[in-house]
Amino acid sequence: MQTVLIKQKKLSLINPPLMKTKTLLLSSLIAIPAIALLTSSTLDSSGKLGNSGAPGESTCSQSGCHGAGNGNSTTGGLPDNGGPGSITLTSSPVLTGNQYVPNTVYHITITVSETGKSLFGFDFEALDNSGSTNASVNNSVGTVTITDAIHTRKGQPFGTGRLTVTHKPNGGAFANSATFNFDWTAPATGTVNLYYDGNASNGDGFSDAGDNVYAHSLKLTPAGTTGIAEANTSNFSVETFPNPATDMFTVRFNLEKTQNVDIQLFSIDGKLIKNLANKKVAAGMFTETFNTEGMTHGLYLVRINFEGKNQTQRLLVN
Repeated sequence: MQTVLIKQKKLSLINPPLMKTKTLLLSSLIAIPAIALLTSSTLDSSGKLGNSGAPGESTCSQSGCHGAGNGNSTTGGLPDNGGPGSITLTSSPVLTGNQYVPNTVYHITITVSETGKSLFGFDFEALDNSGSTNASVNNSVGTVTITDAIHTRKGQPFGTGRLTVTHKPNGGAFANSATFNFDWTAPATGTVNLYYDGNASNGDGFSDAGDNVYAHSLKLTPAGTTGIAEANTSNFSVETFPNPATDMFTVRFNLEKTQNVDIQLFSIDGKLIKNLANKKVAAGMFTETFNTEGMTHGLYLVRINFEGKNQTQRLLVN
């Protein structure tokens, strides 16, 4: 048996590693070129793919890259999320009520913070609801677009596995916190599970207790599957435009006869925000414009009620 010792090349101080270097001891009964063994599934100084803490995966600490988040007594590190820092995920438009609008492009921002740390990294994956624990099979959902190629990249572990968004070398070399941005286009349907973890590193070149890892997950469902259903129990057509709206939006529909009309605005989870209009409307075309003052970015429901019937439409406010 021939033993081959392979050690990753240490990056210069100008380009410090965000994921700690690690020596790999490989034993082989046959002669295999060393380069073939260093695939995307091994430790990567650009961020380790498939390391988001999703089912069947480790987090950055459990894989030995940073800290000892699994409570390893040898290194004495803190458990994941046990440090004084944090990781947060925000989006524009907002994922209101943990729901997404199908086929909508969301600008995702992940922020990793810890006072006193100088290097930061992250992993992000959007997976279906199958619960698959096989990271080599791609059960990613939606589409990822890299918008900041200086700090982030995407790739697939094993070449066929789940799509992971991660940092690039020196991508998070900032004092106390770093932000990473990319776009995610939601799928047409189905439950989506977001998994993301981040590391806050002291940059000393060792995967010790001086580094901390923060990991979270978020389950999303398509908008309209909970709360008020988008229903059409009438025989008339309602237009709500522009959609997405910025400063104002207009509701327009045609009535066959004069009747009382009630227009209400709800949050996506079915909570009444305010009554927009409640009055008798003459037969013919009805058009009224409302402003978005006091409405935060996100998804809303506009419901038109008349004579025991109603129609509900989604409205996205940017």
